[in-house]
Amino acid sequence: MFIFVQKFLLMRSFFFKIIIVSFFLSSFLGCDDNNEYRVDTEFESYVVLFEQDALKRNKILNLKTSGLIVEFATLKDNQAGLCHYETPIRIEIDKEYWAKLKGKSGEALMKENLLYHELGHGILNRRHLNTTLENGDWKSIMCGGDKVNERPWNINYRGMRRAYYVDELFNESTTAPSFSTLTLAADTNVFKRKIYLSFDTENKADAGWDMTDNVGYKISIDKKRLLFESKATNSYFIFGQTTVDSKNDFSFEIKMQCESPNKSDNYGLVFGNKDIGDKAIEYFSVNNNSKMNMGNRGWYSFYTELSVPTILPMGINILKIVRLSNILYYFINDKYVYSTESELIDSGNYFGFIVPSKSKLWLDDMQISVLKTSNISPQKSNIAEFEFTIQEQRNESNYYLNY
Repeated sequence: MFIFVQKFLLMRSFFFKIIIVSFFLSSFLGCDDNNEYRVDTEFESYVVLFEQDALKRNKILNLKTSGLIVEFATLKDNQAGLCHYETPIRIEIDKEYWAKLKGKSGEALMKENLLYHELGHGILNRRHLNTTLENGDWKSIMCGGDKVNERPWNINYRGMRRAYYVDELFNESTTAPSFSTLTLAADTNVFKRKIYLSFDTENKADAGWDMTDNVGYKISIDKKRLLFESKATNSYFIFGQTTVDSKNDFSFEIKMQCESPNKSDNYGLVFGNKDIGDKAIEYFSVNNNSKMNMGNRGWYSFYTELSVPTILPMGINILKIVRLSNILYYFINDKYVYSTESELIDSGNYFGFIVPSKSKLWLDDMQISVLKTSNISPQKSNIAEFEFTIQEQRNESNYYLNY
């Protein structure tokens, strides 16, 4: 009996030790899991930069120690990124969206914007913030979630705006930046008109328009305005070669009116160099939903979308761009609405307009002005003096980000 009890106690002690060892082993392994750092090489540089930007703003992060997982996934509903509040934080990035950015102008900035947004959720505990600045820009890169007036989450995350958005990411009380004011700081009355086109005739030949109609479009004069009727499924960019370089200071404006199948169809102004690739073309467009956007054709999508009450749906709108140094100032019906940096690198002397698919676009009083200090003499020009070309542009469905 004594021997039996002794064996029983020894066995109980043995099993107890196994339980203790298993408990500590489990705790040890669990600790490793909680601090796992597994970041795909595609995302590593952005995570490192995030830590560096945090340090510049007196926030010390060591994500390799505290743990983080960032991996590719196939997300639904056009989601570009998704943050899981797990231990450690796990972030998924849609592999299709990431691949579509490859080779585009601004690729690194758009990828950084996405990673910073998701890291803002998981590491900084930021929630969505859908307020706007005075000029209509999103206040924060943390915008997202439920749509606001069906507006996309595209952010003009570049140039002078990037520094503000990163400051705000780490400090929500960051003061509004100077670019957000609707008070025009620049003097835009420093130009003299170089080129002026009107259509004060009832015959397009009299106006000097020698482009013939084809199966894709028809051009005519309608009540002393040029009427371009599109029959194509894609938008048209119409370029006129001028003597004005879009890399220099200029003012460019056209009176425009558009009837299109969809109120969201964009029409507007284009300028740059049509001969050296999409990245050398910039645009400024509006639609009959009273929305405007701007961008560079080399980017994956427009910079941002703004609601502008001064846009007259279905009415005549005067669109104007002023370039001073590297800043573009946008005006609608003589009201200043926005400014941002130009992305043009190469010189280009093409100025023109955008016609949406299967729509009618009327235009008049096209004028391009140069600085008063230039040596170019003003002149009234005829369309015949320009070499106009038409390019059909593939309509890209913008990948509206969901966070």
